[in-house]
Amino acid sequence: MADSIFEDVNLSGINIEGLDFDRDQPAWDELIEQMVNGNVIPVIGSDVLCEGINLHKKLVTAIAEKFGVRSNPGSFAELVNDHDYLRTAKNNKDVIYTVLNAIFAKNMFPPSQLLRDVLSIRQFPFVITTSFTPLVEQCMREVWKEELRIRRFNNNPMQNDDISSVIDMSKPTVYYMFGRVGESAHKYALTDKDMLSFCSSWLSEGGRRPQHLVAALKDKYLLMLGNTYSDWLFRFIWFSIRVADKDSGGLYSYTDDNADDALNSFLERNHTFIRNNPRDVVDQIKRRLADKLARDEKTKFNGVENNTDVFISYSRRDSATAEALYNALSAKGKRVWYDRNDISHGGNFRSEIRRAIQTTRYFVPILSSHIRAEKNESHVYRLEWEDAIDVALSMGRTFIIPVSQDGFDFYGAAIPERLQQHNAVTYKTDDEMESVAEKIMHTMNQE
Repeated sequence: MADSIFEDVNLSGINIEGLDFDRDQPAWDELIEQMVNGNVIPVIGSDVLCEGINLHKKLVTAIAEKFGVRSNPGSFAELVNDHDYLRTAKNNKDVIYTVLNAIFAKNMFPPSQLLRDVLSIRQFPFVITTSFTPLVEQCMREVWKEELRIRRFNNNPMQNDDISSVIDMSKPTVYYMFGRVGESAHKYALTDKDMLSFCSSWLSEGGRRPQHLVAALKDKYLLMLGNTYSDWLFRFIWFSIRVADKDSGGLYSYTDDNADDALNSFLERNHTFIRNNPRDVVDQIKRRLADKLARDEKTKFNGVENNTDVFISYSRRDSATAEALYNALSAKGKRVWYDRNDISHGGNFRSEIRRAIQTTRYFVPILSSHIRAEKNESHVYRLEWEDAIDVALSMGRTFIIPVSQDGFDFYGAAIPERLQQHNAVTYKTDDEMESVAEKIMHTMNQE
């Protein structure tokens, strides 16, 4: 039967014996595709925070030495239950939280290059960390500056942070799943007992867990890096994040050369793509993502390079504002697409506009009180927003730079959520367009 398939096919001169097939290509393609679509959430553990060490284990060793512990504990749980520690701490196990708060107040641990590399990827605005240390936050702040938001789960139903909707996952955020150092005892997880308490609260049906985040994570892929917990604890953490009933896994990078076979089997049963070298994982992601974005851009633009630097989108009632901004940017040497100059007579204006948006470097919508007044009317600029949002989803950098009138009501004006997430340059009068142009160029120069 197999031979009959090829009866009418001439295979002479074809040799497939030596071909090298990448069996993992479909898994990589799926990961990169989901990244571009904003569906991959990195979950960062302690093993990739600092160069060449597991920071948590390093802290255990240093504190054990400080307290005269002779048993060589391998975890915080072993340390706080050691006789030497308890004697020195005068039977107060919670002293360790005070010690760690003092250590991290000094900001003495430089993040690893791997951590900086993975968190510099713009397709990862929302990051979960299972470590209580602030190194992930430090790296994210280097990339996102004042845009970064800090959220945490500290096992207190009155203080646990949540997202308001799934759109928040496209905003630069570090979410501390097990609390953040600097809090009081047991408000961040050190010991196995702490971890179980946090996971139990996360799984509870009551008001403790972040309901919106839990719901959003069910539809996301998880990129697990440096989470070298014991088999049973990792399964509990994994179950807590997934909240049980999600079949699809993610890419899980295990950094321990002696990975538990039972854990690997568990992950494989959950459709997880496993890799043992986090450095290779991050390098592969960056290379494959760059290739994907380059291919998409070439396909989208049919090989045509960016025609303009800025596309201005506006309501006809804001024509004076648009013209003032056009003049200010043009005077600074920028190529600006402005419909009064660039729409051809007798052409298909929607096709021209769509192509102009696809081939510009930055999309600048002007949002004023007129937009608010026109929210129930049909206007071309709303179609322009949708085109720009589609382009922005495939970008690895900022593409949309809104210019909004001071006090503009994003919600009352029926602005799409994916447009609301971008930081706006504000203005009060048209006389400020010179300053607005400077701020737009500052954003452009940072990319």
